[in-house]
Amino acid sequence: MKKLILITIALLSLSQAFAATETAEGNASGVDRYAIYIGSNKGGKGREQLLYAGSDAQNFKKAMSEIGGVSEENSYVLIDPSKEAIDSTLNTISNKISTSQSHAKRSEFIFYYSGHSDENALLLGDIPYDYSSLKAAITEVPSDIHVVILDSCYSGNFIRTKGGQKRKPFLIDDSSVVTGHAYLSSSSTNEYSQESDEIESSYFTNAMITGLRGAADASGDNKVTLNELYSYAFNDTLSKTEDSKAGPQHPNYNITLVGSGDLVLSDISNGEAMLSLSKDAKGKFILRDENGKLISEINKVAGQPIFMALPAAQYSAVIIDEYSTKQGFFILEKDQIYVLDQNSLSTIKRKTNRVRGTTNEDDSDILPIDDLEESVERRGSRRRYDIDDESSLPEPEAYEAVETLSSPEEDNSFEQPFDAATMNVFHLSAVPGVSLVGFGGESSLFSLGLLGAHDKNVYAIQHSTLMNIASNTANGIQISGLFNIAGQTNGAQVTGLFNTSGNVNGGQASGLFNVAKNVNGIQASGLFNVAQKVNGVQATGLFNYAKEVNGLQVGVINIAESSEGVAIGVFNFIKDGMHHIGFNWDTNNMFDVFFQSGTKHLFVTLGTATSCNDVFRKREEKSNITSVLYGGFGTEFRFGFSSLDLELLGKFVYNSKAMPKTEEEAKAFNFADFYIPSFRLTFNPLSLNHIDLSVGASFDIRNHGTNDKAFTYITHRFATEDDDDTTIYPALFLGFKIK
Repeated sequence: MKKLILITIALLSLSQAFAATETAEGNASGVDRYAIYIGSNKGGKGREQLLYAGSDAQNFKKAMSEIGGVSEENSYVLIDPSKEAIDSTLNTISNKISTSQSHAKRSEFIFYYSGHSDENALLLGDIPYDYSSLKAAITEVPSDIHVVILDSCYSGNFIRTKGGQKRKPFLIDDSSVVTGHAYLSSSSTNEYSQESDEIESSYFTNAMITGLRGAADASGDNKVTLNELYSYAFNDTLSKTEDSKAGPQHPNYNITLVGSGDLVLSDISNGEAMLSLSKDAKGKFILRDENGKLISEINKVAGQPIFMALPAAQYSAVIIDEYSTKQGFFILEKDQIYVLDQNSLSTIKRKTNRVRGTTNEDDSDILPIDDLEESVERRGSRRRYDIDDESSLPEPEAYEAVETLSSPEEDNSFEQPFDAATMNVFHLSAVPGVSLVGFGGESSLFSLGLLGAHDKNVYAIQHSTLMNIASNTANGIQISGLFNIAGQTNGAQVTGLFNTSGNVNGGQASGLFNVAKNVNGIQASGLFNVAQKVNGVQATGLFNYAKEVNGLQVGVINIAESSEGVAIGVFNFIKDGMHHIGFNWDTNNMFDVFFQSGTKHLFVTLGTATSCNDVFRKREEKSNITSVLYGGFGTEFRFGFSSLDLELLGKFVYNSKAMPKTEEEAKAFNFADFYIPSFRLTFNPLSLNHIDLSVGASFDIRNHGTNDKAFTYITHRFATEDDDDTTIYPALFLGFKIK
């Protein structure tokens, strides 16, 4: 009996240990999140009392608790707190993290603030909390990641305070071990942050919460990453404030995280219920709860579905598109997906308002949503899916995620529907504005100008000797001898001098220059190209400029704010790309200086090398100096703090005595005699912000009978003979790069 009892106790102990191990392993794959949400309506003497800072903090906390992975016990909400209360709560969270028995692989801390601030500090009533002290206090929290979100005036100054450096987001996934910080601010260093009575919230926080609940999910994986959230909040905040009296609001960021992938901030599949806006739905979607409070305002375009995680409750929806306004009510039930079908909602009659300064024709473009008169009363139908049953979820269509850390607004006002009944089949003009044939409409299928042609819209070809103008859209081809102008081009602009267009979906080709807002296709010119965003190719004989490039730039000089593609040119100035000056010393006793420019995908190297003995010769001894001029292409492979460069180079050996002196010698000179093909591998074991320490090897290739002369002027210590025709000369080097 005693043996049976002992065996039973042993089995129970083993099972408990096994369960504990399983629990530890399960927790090890997770993330512990802690958060402070601060709302401060009081700005102190002489400052207007805010109305929604406190509710913004509560709503942000609600979203993060529901779908952001922050548990109730790790959430702290402070309304109109003192500086001491904030510091005390930071200490509480620090102690909680330090003493945590959790086996989670990392901890994350989120600091959210909505309220007043100035250029130097958060304003907690009459007490300032300066940015330097706040940043130091947040840094003391012993979490692996710090995410700071400030919704206040001039909050961009927090990013710039003491060491802040704006970087392109470099985020992390849920399987990486990472550290770092992410700072998001609602405005730049000299801008106001604004709240609205209409939405009963600040514009930035409302955009953040809407994005967290699913509107920012550009990849369609039911997860919202930090990068997606910032991009959505930037777009939405700017679009809603650009016409305000206080001026446009440009959210800002500073992200310095070590790792790869994306930091997931919310998982909308964890929501209590889910609203689905179908792939084909389009227009402005205004969602309110049963009390009439605005939940979300989403500008939806056709072609991409949106899933929104919301609490189970009753909601109302107003959908406004180009042709109609519709309204309806729906109920979200727990653990189900409701598909909002705009065709099943009630049609609302728009009230016509007279706006001063416009004609009667302008009234048709006004889409007021106040004082709507209901003409048809009909409840929307519902389709339900079980959230827990993944097989029943509708598959979100794959689509390209739009990443715009710069000015993102798109102007689609030029798009016009094709209407054969109201257009000219053929329009003949003497000069722009003087029609000889075709007087019936502003749009033409074919347009011909003797000197110039002008149409509002062109749907096939517009051609003239001198110039073409399509004030709205050129859907087809514009061909002229001098220049083309179009509001938007869906096709091609071809001319001898220059092209200008708003958005180009197709191509621009000219002998001199092209200018466009957004290019989806090709810009090609003889002199220069300018565009805000390029998805495709910019090619020119001299100079390319673009704010954002997803594709290829080819020119002597290429300039871009950011590039996710390739720049091929002599000089490439990519703000978030590569522009390094390097110095190497090798085992052949050669010292070289080089410049690298471009992107990590493809960069250009230009350099020169000379013997260290020649560097220190006296001036009178330098009559016979040998130098090596080289250039080529390379690519970078990055591994955390380290990187590896692979370069293909062409070297030209210059010797002052061997160069031709007369015209006869120049005619007999053979460039191939002094050309050396080469490749170089550079390992940068420690890559810091502004310097790389380098070690590597270069390999010069000798083709016997072709470039023998080049090897008589420079010394190589090592050689590897592959066959009778080729010899490879390796060399090891040490160096550093300033970037």
